[in-house]
Amino acid sequence: MRFMKKSCALVVALAFLLGLVSAAIPLESQPVQAANGEKLLSGNVIGGTLFPEGTAAMTTGASYTWLTEGIHATDPALIASDDIGGPDMSDGSNGPDDNTGSTTGSAEGSAAYGTLIYDLKSVYKVSSVKVWTDTDNNSHMRNFEVYASFDGVTYNQIGTVDNANPPGSGFAPVTLAVKPAVYAQYIKVIMHKDPAKQVMRLGEVAVYGDALEPTAILSNNHLRSSGYFYNTSLPKIATGASYEWLTDQPFVTDGDLIKYDNDSSKNDTVGGAPDLIDGSSKESDAASTTNSIWGSKGKFGSVVFNLNDVYQIGKIDVWTLASGGNKFMDGYEVLVSTDGVNYTSLGYTPNASSRTANAVVNTPSYGVPGKHAKYVKMIMHNANNSEILTVGEVAIWGWKLYDPALPKKTTPDQVEFTAALKNYSTLYLDWSSYNSVVNNVNKYGVYIETSTFASTTGLTPKFAAEAKSLEQVGKYLSYFALKPETTYYVAVTPFHSTGGERKDVETLKMTTPSVLGGEKVGDIFAINDAPYGGGNYVHHGETEDVFLMSKLRLLRDLGGINKNRWWDHSSAMKTLYGKSGLNFHYFYHGPGYVQSDNNGGAYTFSTYNEPDLAKRDPAAVAAALKANHDSLKAVSSKSLLVEPALAGLDRLKADEGLNWLDALYNSDGQNGALVKTYFDVMDVHPYVKYEYPAVPGLEQGAPEKLLQTFQELKTVMASHGDGEKPIVVTELGWSTYTGGSYLKTVDRSTQRNYLARAYMHAIANGIRTMHWYDFADDGTETNNLEHNLGLIDWNGKPKESYYGYYTLIRVLKDSKYLGAVSNVANPYYGYQFWDENKNKYIISLWDASWKTTSSTSRTAQIATSDPGVTIVGIDGSYKYMAAVSGVVNVPLTGAPVFIYSLAGVTVNSIN
Repeated sequence: MRFMKKSCALVVALAFLLGLVSAAIPLESQPVQAANGEKLLSGNVIGGTLFPEGTAAMTTGASYTWLTEGIHATDPALIASDDIGGPDMSDGSNGPDDNTGSTTGSAEGSAAYGTLIYDLKSVYKVSSVKVWTDTDNNSHMRNFEVYASFDGVTYNQIGTVDNANPPGSGFAPVTLAVKPAVYAQYIKVIMHKDPAKQVMRLGEVAVYGDALEPTAILSNNHLRSSGYFYNTSLPKIATGASYEWLTDQPFVTDGDLIKYDNDSSKNDTVGGAPDLIDGSSKESDAASTTNSIWGSKGKFGSVVFNLNDVYQIGKIDVWTLASGGNKFMDGYEVLVSTDGVNYTSLGYTPNASSRTANAVVNTPSYGVPGKHAKYVKMIMHNANNSEILTVGEVAIWGWKLYDPALPKKTTPDQVEFTAALKNYSTLYLDWSSYNSVVNNVNKYGVYIETSTFASTTGLTPKFAAEAKSLEQVGKYLSYFALKPETTYYVAVTPFHSTGGERKDVETLKMTTPSVLGGEKVGDIFAINDAPYGGGNYVHHGETEDVFLMSKLRLLRDLGGINKNRWWDHSSAMKTLYGKSGLNFHYFYHGPGYVQSDNNGGAYTFSTYNEPDLAKRDPAAVAAALKANHDSLKAVSSKSLLVEPALAGLDRLKADEGLNWLDALYNSDGQNGALVKTYFDVMDVHPYVKYEYPAVPGLEQGAPEKLLQTFQELKTVMASHGDGEKPIVVTELGWSTYTGGSYLKTVDRSTQRNYLARAYMHAIANGIRTMHWYDFADDGTETNNLEHNLGLIDWNGKPKESYYGYYTLIRVLKDSKYLGAVSNVANPYYGYQFWDENKNKYIISLWDASWKTTSSTSRTAQIATSDPGVTIVGIDGSYKYMAAVSGVVNVPLTGAPVFIYSLAGVTVNSIN
């Protein structure tokens, strides 16, 4: 694409609408304390060497199972050595004999894991996890990590700890103090063998914590006297919670849902309480439900509850009508936030009820341990073939995180917090469980240093969460910009309202990933979004700044975009996008910009855009790359030069595409031995041009062509000794225009399908980052290619491809790629992933030969040992399919589907 720089005035005040501007001081393992009163929860035998008589314990009935699926499947030798009659991990004793210690028998140098899941049988407050493991000359557990869950379906990592015991320690304990403590029923412990050691011997695994009060209703539902599920016998916390329907993009609530919910004259006979919290689970008439307009297929009902304080969410009830097959919510997504701005998705919940139940049915979901909420957002999806969405009761259950009525402290407690890295640059800090009322705290200091510290004396906080700021109220910070591959020590300090700052700290140590990442699939997700427009851009006039901020909000709402490609080095834009979790990829404008760009999170730079299409001389380009590479590295060794942004991957013209790339390598007279050192990352624009020969059986322009073109690129690189260089794509897209240029004409649904398929082909080929071109349509001319490449239109309304990208990110961003699905071949395609948080395999499948809704769909026969599978469609649909005799029949079209399963599935056939 051609670039021209444009500018417009930025109304920074609008950023407050996004929660992106706050009081900041110029840039520059949670605190660990001994647990008080914790008890043994995991049912380990009392009276032995590890847990003598008198050990504080609770009778939970807990038991464990070894996980045999996924990336961290347990070494079979470890399971074989466990004593089923008296399980070794809870028998209260250590090795070395086989009756008291389990042993992996893997070969030296291999990776091996022991992964178990404790079911505590109920929810408890978990404060620590301890593993006893042998440390001698040939045995060593390197570390272990812990995940927690309420329902055994969705997990959250709550900590990891290294084994610091020296060789010769024997069976010694390794302890993870869970701070802040989490509420959970299921605890997954993944024990990693040291790959340099022969075996990993395990003696015991124990979970500690304490009891919790029963979960209570948080959502202010009216409790009726009798005859209803929501009656006065249920526990309820007086939160004063309220809710509102969302009317902004991207998930706009159908107007009739709002209209009939707010019709107080017809509401529920209990004093005009809104329908979602009127306490009626029978929903027998219109007075207790609200309905969308007829014909609202695939539309949304989006609602946000404000709980007025931060709680741990336990369970969520969502009652909707399933009737006649044409009134059915197929599922919903839950998102939580402590500040009302920064939301975290807890995943999708499909409606497992029969479409013809002819009743109001409950589709319950669960919170995630450690993900707290003051605001709970639910995005309900009316099935694509359902005429009406009817919603009855919604009830949110959970627990208090603290008691604000306790006496106030003169010296505030240390702040316990969690930290999560979105990428190498963006850090999320959450201290929402901290009792600021009892501690009399209304300000926090955030310290981020590259060396450890025990006191903040003499240090300057990198950020100050001042009183009444978004960060102080929400006790949550989105912080940027960190440096890649750097170890940091982080602390959050409390400021007493009268006594000043508590300065003693215990820091959390964390190391940022590399610039290109690669630890998870989601590192690939990136975008092209020129904030001020490009060469074909049509300005919005007086509303340009409003459009700019609306566009940025929609970009952030995608929830997983890591990087944006742009050419301007505006500090204002770096701040706004950085606070939204996006870094920039820039064009290199000399060493004078590098330090400032690094400080703003940018570490990748390019010299050229499509030099082959511009007929640039390869030798001259090589010389410029060398000069820029030398000057860039002189300022910042971590910065990467990303070149040359080829306009295509073909050999149709002698001086373009792969022919031009050959000439670039050969310009040094040494088959690229020198040229390959002039840049760090290969950059291409693999547009699937209309003139390219089609993949057999498929239409010209289909994304499956990428499998061939990526391989041809890798072949060229390898032929010049550059086969190990990482590859990124800084432009790829399809236009919803009426045609006439070099890209195939696609409708909006096809653009969505192609986007998802292209990303998965790129993931399978090891592409490190792929920037979709582009985010917003540049104008409204239907026959203009550049005016129709966006995920949202020129007016800011999301297209089908926006929702497809939204779904793709949520399904795959935390997963790891496992490989292509077996027994699937052109025109059918599929890939397999594993998500540790979901504890599930994810299988994608589609029929690339499918063209339109008039085409016959194929059926994939899937064999599974699960009782059923969950299917999420790229079109936003949800479905639970029960297995019949171990088989599920899944319809396939050109729109990819994602199949969730605990055990791996097999594709028997596609008919």
